[in-house]
Amino acid sequence: MTRVLAKTYTERDVADVEAYVREAVGGISPYLASDEREQLVARGIMLVRRMAQALPPEASLEELLRERLGNSLAVYRWRGARQPTAVASFAPTHHAA
Repeated sequence: MTRVLAKTYTERDVADVEAYVREAVGGISPYLASDEREQLVARGIMLVRRMAQALPPEASLEELLRERLGNSLAVYRWRGARQPTAVASFAPTHHAA
């Protein structure tokens, strides 16, 4: 497993954010392509950072992540899979009168 971050990223009560996110991503599906898995891990690390910044200082980040991270990543994956890669264009339709 190649790590996204060069150094271990610790945030509040989560000793290794990347490992935590990788475990959450693994819970989404064991059949993810490696590029999709790495994209979800990178997105998850960003989400953890945002969540940590939004929490009051006394709140547990790990508890929040346990409740929300997996679902947030699953929704992100679901939405990303449904984003059109190209805008469809249709030729004008002419109807015979």
